[in-house]
Amino acid sequence: MKKLLVAALLILNILHASAQKFTKPLQLSHPELLQFVDINGLSTAYYELIITNLSADTVQLKALTIYNTRDSIACFQLDEQALKTNTRALHHAGNNAVIPPRQTVMVYIELGIRKNIHRIFHAVTYAIVHHPTQQDFTINSSAAICFMQLPVVIGKPLREGAWAAVYEPSWDRGHRRVVYTVDGKSRIPGRYAIDFIMLNEQGQFATADPNVVNQWLGYGADVLAVADGEVSSVRTDFTESKTLNDHAAEPAERATGNYVSIKLNNQQFAFYEHLMPNSIKVKVGQKVKKGQVIGKVGFTGQTTGPHLHFHLADIDSPLGAEGLPFIFESFDVLGSYPDFEQFGKAPWRKTELQPATRFQERPAPNFVVRFK
Repeated sequence: MKKLLVAALLILNILHASAQKFTKPLQLSHPELLQFVDINGLSTAYYELIITNLSADTVQLKALTIYNTRDSIACFQLDEQALKTNTRALHHAGNNAVIPPRQTVMVYIELGIRKNIHRIFHAVTYAIVHHPTQQDFTINSSAAICFMQLPVVIGKPLREGAWAAVYEPSWDRGHRRVVYTVDGKSRIPGRYAIDFIMLNEQGQFATADPNVVNQWLGYGADVLAVADGEVSSVRTDFTESKTLNDHAAEPAERATGNYVSIKLNNQQFAFYEHLMPNSIKVKVGQKVKKGQVIGKVGFTGQTTGPHLHFHLADIDSPLGAEGLPFIFESFDVLGSYPDFEQFGKAPWRKTELQPATRFQERPAPNFVVRFK
């Protein structure tokens, strides 16, 4: 009887270890509070789901589904192929949707939902490569609160003109997906960054030779304070080449070029980057008013052409801060580039109603807008 009891306990221990090994080897983490912004009529949040493989086996991600906690109805899904595209391995190479033991990946999520959803949770379906049954498992995350109150509302950063709001969350090297590690902590300062490039009616960004910097339409345009605040930092030591071909390749730590950071009244920081040499009109500690000219669009830092890079951050650091959401008071939508390969080569696709005015929204990716 004693031998049978020992054997039974041994079997139970093996089963318990197997269950621990094969049923829940993943750790999921995400922001507890998701801030949403209106983009083209849809409430959208940009955030990251961190998945760590705690087991001694390799895990393959199969699907990610996001559910409304109230009724468990799916409101977002990434299949296995989409996960490969939207996942970044933090410390290993290879297929991003395959997580080796003790490794971590980050899934980029752009969640668009209805405004009446208040809480969501994530269900990650996965397979364990060496599991004897080759079955799929699912693990659920804790709930996240959907915060639908407006983020900071700001004024225009530029005056009238047709400005392409250039960004796309899915671009592999776009601002949304570039992670910087400063002082041992990884952040995405450009999570909500927008590059503004001026275009004409034909969709051209230069009057003649696009290789010549001063022939770009937006070059030298006034850059405006988007709100009242205080100048927090300024950098003015960059020079410019006269042509794109002569522009020096800059490393990440010099990506900003000449820039201004303004501390807004809500303790957030507005960054204006790639400004023209000798154009910055403000100094650190100076109080500025909404609409005040602070500099001019230039061609400094890590850039392929004259434009204004704009984003908000939680601290005064170009690369060592988390990017924050924002919306503009108003703008007119003139059109868009559904196929960005045509950018600068063909006219944008005009909206059916000209102009289509939007209030308290963020321009959709690669929309052409006009600030009033």
